[in-house]
Amino acid sequence: MVQIILLCLGIAVALVLSVQLWALSARKIQELRSSQTDNVVWTLGQIEVEYLQLNLSLKNLQLGIGDPAVAANEVRRRFNVYYNRVETLRVSPLYSSALSATDSLEIVAALKEQNDRLAPRIDAPDAELIADAAALSDDFGTVANTVRQMSTQGNIVGAAQGKDAREEVGEIMKRLSFVTALLMVLLATLAGLFFRLSQQNARRALEHKTTSVRLAEVLGTTPDALIVTDGDGRIDNFNAAAVDLLKIDRETAIGRVFRSHLLDRDGNVIALPFVKSGRIAGRKLDLRAADGSIVPVEVSQGVAEVGSDRFYVYYLRDITARQKAEQALMRSRDEALSGQRAKSRFLAVMSHEMRTPLNGILGVVDLMRDKTPHSQQEIDHYLDLLQHSGQTLLNHVNDVLDIAQLEADGITLTEAPFDFDAMMERLMAPMEVAAARRGDRLRLETHPDRIGAFIGDEQRLYQVLLNLVSNAVKYTDNGEINVTVTAQPKPGGEKISLEVQVQDTGIGVAGDEQARIFEDFVRIEDVNRARREGTGLGLGIARRIVEAMGGEIGVESIPGDGSIFWFHVELTPADADKLARPEEEDRTEQPLQGQSVLVVEDIPTNRFVLRELLQRDGNKVTEAVNGKQGVDLARRTRFDLILMDINMPVMGGVEAARLIRQEGASRDSRIVAVTAHVFVQDKALFHEAGMDAVVSKPVSRKSIRAVLSGEGGSDTNRKTAVLLDEDHLSQLLRNLSAERADTLLSGLCKEAPEVLQALAATDWDAPGDIGERIHALSGAAAIVGAHRFRNALSRLEDSLTADQPQDLSGWADLLTTLWEETRTALNAFRKAHEQDRAAGES
Repeated sequence: MVQIILLCLGIAVALVLSVQLWALSARKIQELRSSQTDNVVWTLGQIEVEYLQLNLSLKNLQLGIGDPAVAANEVRRRFNVYYNRVETLRVSPLYSSALSATDSLEIVAALKEQNDRLAPRIDAPDAELIADAAALSDDFGTVANTVRQMSTQGNIVGAAQGKDAREEVGEIMKRLSFVTALLMVLLATLAGLFFRLSQQNARRALEHKTTSVRLAEVLGTTPDALIVTDGDGRIDNFNAAAVDLLKIDRETAIGRVFRSHLLDRDGNVIALPFVKSGRIAGRKLDLRAADGSIVPVEVSQGVAEVGSDRFYVYYLRDITARQKAEQALMRSRDEALSGQRAKSRFLAVMSHEMRTPLNGILGVVDLMRDKTPHSQQEIDHYLDLLQHSGQTLLNHVNDVLDIAQLEADGITLTEAPFDFDAMMERLMAPMEVAAARRGDRLRLETHPDRIGAFIGDEQRLYQVLLNLVSNAVKYTDNGEINVTVTAQPKPGGEKISLEVQVQDTGIGVAGDEQARIFEDFVRIEDVNRARREGTGLGLGIARRIVEAMGGEIGVESIPGDGSIFWFHVELTPADADKLARPEEEDRTEQPLQGQSVLVVEDIPTNRFVLRELLQRDGNKVTEAVNGKQGVDLARRTRFDLILMDINMPVMGGVEAARLIRQEGASRDSRIVAVTAHVFVQDKALFHEAGMDAVVSKPVSRKSIRAVLSGEGGSDTNRKTAVLLDEDHLSQLLRNLSAERADTLLSGLCKEAPEVLQALAATDWDAPGDIGERIHALSGAAAIVGAHRFRNALSRLEDSLTADQPQDLSGWADLLTTLWEETRTALNAFRKAHEQDRAAGES
C-alpha cells in the first residue's frame, strides 16, 4: 500500500507537469502558427516581387509590347499594388516592430516619398505615360537595391526568430517527453503492482470459492437444516435441508421472519434469538412448516459477527424418527414390563395348577402304598384319579410348550383335506359329557346341515374349537352352550367363509377385560366364584392360529349373562371322496414284534416305561444310560431301531447320533429322537445329526408302535439331505469367469484338507483358532452349495460353543469321510461342467 501511495503521488505530479508542458507547447505552437514575423517577412519579400512586376510592366510599355492602352493600364494596376504594399508597411502597427528589427522604417519612408512623387506621372494619360515610360523605369530603378536589401534583411530576421521559436518549442517537447516517459514508467510500475495484487486476490478468491463450495456442499448434504437470520430475525440464507423441513422455496423464504415457524410444546411462538452471544444447543421445539404441518425438532443457535453486522445461525434437526424410536422403546419397555408381570402371574398360576394334579398323583400313590388291602374297585378308582391328574398335568405342560413354540417359530400350518363334520363329531362327543357333568346343555347347529370337506390344518382348527368350547363348559354352570357353524361360498366359489360362534350363559367377561383376554398369560378371575383350572394360554394360542389362517377372532360379552366367542376363516373346499378312511389311519395300531431296539436314556423311570412298552409287543430291548455308552453298543451290534434321548450326561443324543452315523454296525439303522424338544430349529438340528424322526414325550403305546412300524414321529427328512446343490453351483459358475470359478473351487479343495488335518491334531483342552478356521471353511462350503459338509461344520461350531462338555474327538474322521464324498461330487460336477461349456463354445 505504501508503494501504491508513492506511485500515485508521483503519477499525480507527473500528470500536473505534463499538463503544464502540454499547455505551454500548445501555446508556442499556436504562436508559431500565427507569427507576425512570418507575415512581415512574407510582406517584405512580396514587396520586392511587386516592385519587379511594376518595373516589368514599364519595360513592356516602353518597348511597345502588346496593346499600348492595355500595357498602360497594367502599369497603373501594378503601381497601385506596389503603392498600397508600401503604404501598408508604413502605416500598419503590425509591421512597425518587425521593420524596426530590420532597420527598414527609413527605407519604407523613402519608398513612400518616391511613390507620391511619381504617382501623377503614372496617372497621366496613356500617351504621356507611354512617352514617360522610359523615364519612369529609370526613376524606379534607383530604388531596386533598396527594395532588395529590405527584403533580404527581413528574411534574415524572420529566419532567426523562427529558429529561436522552434528551439524553444523543442525544449518544451523534450521536457514533456521526459515527464511523459516518467509517467509511463510510474503507470507501468503501478500496473505491475495492481497485477500482482490481482493475482493474489485471484488466488484468494479461488481459495475462498473452493472453501465456499466445500462449505456449501457440506451444508447442502448435511441432514440438519441450517438457517441464518439477520439482526431483525429475518431469514438471510439457508441450506437444502431447511427447504425440505420448512416446505418453502428460497424466494419466498428470504426476508421472512423465522421466529413465526418455531413453537413451544403449547403451540406458542418462541422469542428469538435464544442468546445474543455464544451458543445454545439441544432445545426441543416444534417447527411449523409452510404447509401447516408440525415437525418436532432439536434446535441449536450460534452468533456470527461480520463487521458491524450480526447474524444468528440456527441448526435444526428433525427428531421425528428419534421420538418415534423413543416412544417405541418406551412401549417396548412397558410391554416387556407388562409381559414380565404377566409371566410372573402365569408362573404363580402354573405353580398352583401343576401342584394340584401332582398332589393328586402323589396322594393316590401314597394310598396305593398303604399296607391295607384294596379292592379292585378301589384300585380302578385310584387308576382313574392317576390318569385324570396326569392328563391334567400333561395338558398344562402342552399349553406351555405350545405357546413357547409359537413364540419361537410362529404358526406353521400343515394343510390337507379333512371332513369338518367328522371333526365336529369328535369334538362334541367328549364335550357333551363334560357339559352334562356341570349341568349344562351343549348343542351344535350348522348351516347348512352338513358343512363338508376343506383343505386346511385340521389339527389347528380342532385346537381352536376345543379351546372355545371347553372354556364355555368350564365357565358355565347349569346353563346352555350353543355352537353355531355357518358356511357361505365366497364370490367365485373358490373359497368358503366359515364362521363359528360359541354362545354360553356363563359368568361373562367384563368390558375392560375383553380387550386383553386373547393375550398370552392372561386369566380372568371371578372372586365371587370358585377358581377354574387353566393356564390362561388357550385363547392366546387360538388367536395366533386364527390369525395365521388369515381369519379374525373376538368376543362379545355381558358380565353375569354370558359370552359369545366367535371366529371366521376362509377355507378351500375339498373332495370328500379323497379323504383318508379311519381304518387306513389306524393301520399302525397293530404291534410289530421281533425287532431289536436300543434305548438310550439316562432317566431310569423313562427307560422302564420304554422297555415295558417294547417288550410287551415282543421286541428285544437293550439299554444305555448315556450317549457314549449308546455309541459303543451301536458300533458293536446292529439294532433295527435306536430310541435316543437328547439331554444326557457324558454325551448328549445329538453328538451320539453323529458318531453312530460315522461308522459301526448300526450306521444305517433308524434313529428316532425321544424328547420334549419340539421346536423347528431342534428338528433341523436332529436332522443334521443323522436322526430320522422325532417322538415327543410323554410317549404312549400308540406312538411307540407307530415308530416300530416306521411311520410314526415327525420326519426330519434326513435321506433328502443334499450332498451338493448342483443347480446352485451351475448358476454360480455361469456368473463367474472360468478363471475365477477355478480359483474358487481349487481354493476350497486346498483349504478343506488343511483344516481337517488341523482338526485331527487339535488339543480340545486348548483348541486355539480351530473354531475360526472351521467357520471360514463352512462359509466356503456354503458358497459352492456343499450343504451336507457345510451343515456338519456348522454343527461342530455349535458343539464348540456348547456349555455342556462334549467329546469332539470323533469329528475329524466324520468330516474327513464327508469331505471325500463332497470332493468326489465336486470333481465330477466340474468335469461335466467343463465339457458342457466346451461343447457350447464349439
